[in-house]
Amino acid sequence: MGNAAPDGVMAGGRVVSLDGIRGIAALMVMVYHLPIIFGFHIPHAYLAVDLFFMLSGWVMAYSYEERIAQGMAFRQFALQRFARLYPLYGVALALGFSFALVKYLFGTPTAATLVCIVPNSIMLPCMLDDPENFPLNRPAWSIFVEVAVNLAWYFVVRFGMNTGRWKFALHLGSVLLCWGMAYLVERFLRGYTPADVTEGLLRGMLGFSGGLLLFYCRKQAWILAYFAALSLVILLVFGLKGRSVELMLLAFVVMALFPALLWLLAAIRPAVLEGKISAFLGDISYAVYLLHVPLGLILVNPLLRLVPGTGLAPTAIRAALFTAVLIALSSLSYHRLEKPARRWLVARYGKPAQRMGAAAAP
Repeated sequence: MGNAAPDGVMAGGRVVSLDGIRGIAALMVMVYHLPIIFGFHIPHAYLAVDLFFMLSGWVMAYSYEERIAQGMAFRQFALQRFARLYPLYGVALALGFSFALVKYLFGTPTAATLVCIVPNSIMLPCMLDDPENFPLNRPAWSIFVEVAVNLAWYFVVRFGMNTGRWKFALHLGSVLLCWGMAYLVERFLRGYTPADVTEGLLRGMLGFSGGLLLFYCRKQAWILAYFAALSLVILLVFGLKGRSVELMLLAFVVMALFPALLWLLAAIRPAVLEGKISAFLGDISYAVYLLHVPLGLILVNPLLRLVPGTGLAPTAIRAALFTAVLIALSSLSYHRLEKPARRWLVARYGKPAQRMGAAAAP
């Protein structure tokens, strides 16, 4: 397995082009979830979640695989992931709970939504009678999947199943499970309701294992032919069995376009995506993703009162104001919450060697 820094990775393991794409994808999800503010939504922008999973596999392979293989303790790994993910997750959840509580006091949401704070507070899905498994902050379902896949992957590496053959085997198994499920249910998999938690986990496995494989083959262009061939097989099977054209197109995006995009950006590093703007978008992407729904719920009515009207101009003004506020808060979150909280948690609970590497962890 290759553990040397790949071409296109800056000192510290950062591929700025990929950071920029992650930030753009987070903004697309924002627009998709908030049509009441933006006046439209981007069709199928939820596929950005599958891109996030793939990016996660790439980054985790670079940052952790060698350390885990050399004996990094599970406690150390879990603390690193907790310190990176939970501080902002907890703040976003608290915002969503506060908003739901106020609405409940005025008789709007159900008590089940509020009760979901219990499992959601420990990053577990709420399996009560609610249309969503993370009703207090809708995008958080993918963070649960991220954590579950990360923890499972730790043991995969510790058990020595991180060679090239194992990476291909794990990815092919994920392909069979994910698209086999999609074939059976005759739609793209979800993951955000209590009834389809398994679907979300399969999406996470597919994207993450794809990212691991792309990083492993980061200097072999033939890996793009592998992903293209898999996508063609899926399209052929779905086409012969009469599955929808929409599902076939989504499969092509996830199985062929996303891997090609990730691999090519890391290899070529286009100048337009290698500057400070891309780095900034990467920094704020996690906060944009987790804060846009609770912030949208809080600000939508004030924005409608501040800038009334349904035409293009008032809609554009509301969208610009909201985006500006979200980006400002996301930047503040990154510099004043996420980074300091991670440093403090690792310094407080980690071992000396772990504390030294805390700043470089993704």
